[in-house]
Amino acid sequence: MIVNASILKGKEFELIEEGFLRIDHGLIKEVDEGYERGGVDYRRHVIMPALMNSHTHLGDSFAKEAVSGLGVREAVGPEGRKWQLYERECEGLIIAGMRESVEYMLGSGTTFFADFRENEKKGVKMLRKACEGYPIKKRILGRDVDINYVDGLGLNIYNLNQIPEDRGNKLVAIHAGEEKEEMSLALEHKPDIIIHATLATKEEIKEIAEGGIEVVVCPRSNATLGVGFPPVRKLIDAGVRVSLGTDNVMINSPNLFREMEFLYKISHLSGSLSPIEILQTCTVNPAETFNLNSGFIEEGRDADLVFIDKDSVNMRHSRDIIASIVSRCGPADVSKVMVGGELIVDRDERQNRQSR
Repeated sequence: MIVNASILKGKEFELIEEGFLRIDHGLIKEVDEGYERGGVDYRRHVIMPALMNSHTHLGDSFAKEAVSGLGVREAVGPEGRKWQLYERECEGLIIAGMRESVEYMLGSGTTFFADFRENEKKGVKMLRKACEGYPIKKRILGRDVDINYVDGLGLNIYNLNQIPEDRGNKLVAIHAGEEKEEMSLALEHKPDIIIHATLATKEEIKEIAEGGIEVVVCPRSNATLGVGFPPVRKLIDAGVRVSLGTDNVMINSPNLFREMEFLYKISHLSGSLSPIEILQTCTVNPAETFNLNSGFIEEGRDADLVFIDKDSVNMRHSRDIIASIVSRCGPADVSKVMVGGELIVDRDERQNRQSR
């Protein structure tokens, strides 16, 4: 039992200043407020749901900053530099880069990711191999591959012909909205998820909402490639479920704390977002989108949790813990990470051993 911690409970992250968690067989059995004896004391921690990265391209991890200064077409378009790099690189280095990104995500409190996997069946196998031995949850969205071999399809505008008539229960996600006319083409195919939606018009946002389509935004990537800022406020106000992703590792680190901070602060220039809304894009919302039994702390949910050191130099003296998590927290403030009730990262224990 975990006792005497601060806990962010439920979908709205109700702050329990001093509470306890009871975990059994990987599930949260009880969460409530009050001082308890007999468990492990976590009074210096705030416990929050683990983070979920809703859009990655982990295969790019071998070529960080390789497309700096390029626009979206020059960087990742059909003839972009990304594909030239893939042709020249060995499989071993690509897999090693993906493994490093998986380690980085777990160490910074991200226990789930949804990846757009290129390079056909071979690319899917490479990602699966890279994840071997790591307790990270994932959805692999492939292209140029049978939809039944993956969790769904992750497509660009120029390969929408790959969508089968019978999708079964598989997801279809489409990159759209970084250039004009892309949204209308994507919407014709009734995807489950649209990635970016940066240039979505008022009419297109209404169509997205009415169609029950989810949207994943990647604001740091959009800014780097010079394609604008996603209309997150308008999407949420229209009733669209919005999640957050870090996009290509060659452009951004898979660091959701950085992504949340960027989205939160830039949003104040046009349609402010609250800290709770931002945190939901990395927890509650993707749990719904990808059908995961985690995303928030409640009885019956998976015990996928992050323990933030609220007494770190960076987090100490916070007057609004959720705002601090969104706007200043970083991997260095993550003390422990739990997946299914098992601690997979424990920096406190490592520090204790080193000090002995």
